Amino acid sequence: FYKAKGVDEYIYHDADCDGAGNNTIAMWVFDDSKPNTTATRDLNGDGRCDYHARLESTGMLPTTATWLMYCGEAAGWVSVDLTLKEASGKDLVFGNTMVSSAARGGMAASVAALSLAIMQALFA
Repeated sequence: FYKAKGVDEYIYHDADCDGAGNNTIAMWVFDDSKPNTTATRDLNGDGRCDYHARLESTGMLPTTATWLMYCGEAAGWVSVDLTLKEASGKDLVFGNTMVSSAARGGMAASVAALSLAIMQALFA
C-alpha cells in the first residue's frame, strides 16, 4: 500500500472490499483507513465497500486510468481520468498537484490532492 505524507489517506489493492466473498471485482482504492497488511480481503475491516475512490483492476497500480471518485450526495460517483507521474524518487504528481510520498513507497495520494486534480479537470 501507499500512504500520503501528513494525512491519513492510503492507496491499496483490495480483492474483496466487503469481505463477504460476493464481490468478485478486485480494485485499487483511495481510503482514509489504514489497510490491514495480513488480511486477504476487506483490508480496511469495515465489512462494506466504503472508500473515497476506486479503480477496478487485478494488476499493478496503473499510472494512467479512469477512476471513480465519490464527490458527495449531489454529484455522486464521478469518472475522472488521472495520470500519476513520479516527479522524483519520492514525489508523485496528480495533474498539476504534487504530493510527497511516505517512506514505504514511491507513490502516495491524498483526497485533497485528488479532489484538486478532479476540480481542475472538471472546471478547466
